[in-house]
Amino acid sequence: MKIGITGASGHIGSVLCRELINANHDVVALIRSSSKALKGLSITKVDGDVLDVDSLRQFMQDCDVVIHAAGAIKLGYKFNKKIHDINVIGTKNVLEIAKEVGVKKVIHFSSIHVFKQSPYDVELNETRQFVAEKSIFYDQTKRDGHLLALEAAKNGQDVVIVCPTGVVGPFDFQPSKLGKAVIDIYKGKIPAVVKGGFDFVDVRDVVQGTMLALEKGKSGEAYILGGSYYTIKEFADCVLDIKNKKRKMVVLPFFMAIIGVPFVKLWSLLTKQPPLYDMVYMDILQDGNRKISSSKAKNELGYTPRLLKETIIDTIDWFVQTGKIKEKK
Repeated sequence: MKIGITGASGHIGSVLCRELINANHDVVALIRSSSKALKGLSITKVDGDVLDVDSLRQFMQDCDVVIHAAGAIKLGYKFNKKIHDINVIGTKNVLEIAKEVGVKKVIHFSSIHVFKQSPYDVELNETRQFVAEKSIFYDQTKRDGHLLALEAAKNGQDVVIVCPTGVVGPFDFQPSKLGKAVIDIYKGKIPAVVKGGFDFVDVRDVVQGTMLALEKGKSGEAYILGGSYYTIKEFADCVLDIKNKKRKMVVLPFFMAIIGVPFVKLWSLLTKQPPLYDMVYMDILQDGNRKISSSKAKNELGYTPRLLKETIIDTIDWFVQTGKIKEKK
């Protein structure tokens, strides 16, 4: 099949390209700029973006399937035009042009964050209510894109939705926030963590789930592609264990982390580096649901995520091989 991918140079997108090539599909990537994540891959590249409908027509020409993995992330509560345009208008454009040019199937990348995380003592699955208007703005835009995909399916398009949780793993060229966390913990740059956690999933498992959704996914259905919940301390301790460090990560009381926010911001300004955390990040940590379920994807698609330790081992090995971690002790 001829398969088009938006967001091909991203973490998930670049791993998807590799897997699709291995499966003997013809891959077309919509790109805004050159990326080392796609270097050397046997793919067709089309310059453009999801807000340029003419480039979308060119990109989708003769494609059997389009995987819409493009998106913009910036965490905050205020309206952000760029995030809205890419995540909402961009999704609308992809769906409309796919229908116009006769694409047979669209796989839309949503997020676990489109769903309300509370109540925390009840399984979070695809039937959970969507986030409200007072939630993080990125979550609202992913929710609105998700709803557009559902509406397109209701109107006759073959659209399947996948909802990854916190993605980590090898082939993380940028690197992502979680990839940078692995590097910083390994290098000893993070002295302590706070309470809270995420459901972490291997990027290769997300890609596996996407391939299965391509084959078996039902139009109008969403599938959560998760792994398992780990606290930030468990995540950090896993990195340190792999490094063969006996030290365990210290957990700071929540109030101390809040007090530290202005100092983290100041240090960020002085060093011209992204802050280790901010209040929005703290909110997300405290809001993580321990009972996220991928049962639907497992039962209907055959989805099988791996354990976090395997993911962290392979991620560190990849960072060592690519020079982002200089040595492994």
